[in-house]
Amino acid sequence: MKNEPENSGPTREELLRENARLRGDLLTIARRISHDLRTPLGGIATTSEVIREILEESSAANAALIAPILDSTDGMAKIIERVSFVLKASAKSFPASRIKMGDAVFAALERLESKILKSGATIVQPDSWPEINGVAIWLEVVWWNLLANALQHGKNPARVELGWLAEKNKFRFWASDSGGAIPPEKIAKLFQPFHSLHEADAAHGLGLPIVQRLMELQGGDCGYERATGGGRFYFTLPA
Repeated sequence: MKNEPENSGPTREELLRENARLRGDLLTIARRISHDLRTPLGGIATTSEVIREILEESSAANAALIAPILDSTDGMAKIIERVSFVLKASAKSFPASRIKMGDAVFAALERLESKILKSGATIVQPDSWPEINGVAIWLEVVWWNLLANALQHGKNPARVELGWLAEKNKFRFWASDSGGAIPPEKIAKLFQPFHSLHEADAAHGLGLPIVQRLMELQGGDCGYERATGGGRFYFTLPA
């Protein structure tokens, strides 16, 4: 009796087709999230603005009741934008190019300019930044998240120090603040992977998981370490 051939599993072509299908599904979900959720959310925001204007004619106190609705819609819009962004980044390949890291830092600081001025925060930078291989728009998002996190959790007014170091076969970048070190038992949950965000004790914010995903996609990594007077978030990229 002849032996039946063993199942060798899916072929390379089948895996490539399945990979392409999954990437297409992610892009579709990203577009549907971005469009289908934004549209009704925009309707809620517009209607709330109209109601507030009507209420302001009779009572400023009543008009103030609309503020939580507008704040909530704004917060939801930001979540939709961030989830859609990371889905597109995961599904669509972006080739790395030679860029100046200083340009990505400048773009992130420009987006946070009003918040920095309002809080009176101090941002300390090195005299120069290196040229690296990476995706410019992703690195801008990484710096934005790390800076926004430092501004939120640092002492008021915050002092945020940015820096970098050339190590063997990689570059190391960081943003440190004086907000106090994070307890060791909480560090493991800071960069919560996206596939673990459903867990009951998962971190609530999306900023650091986005940093983690964008670093993975560029062949780097990220983490947190204690530093003098506070803590330091860092990420690395291949040299």
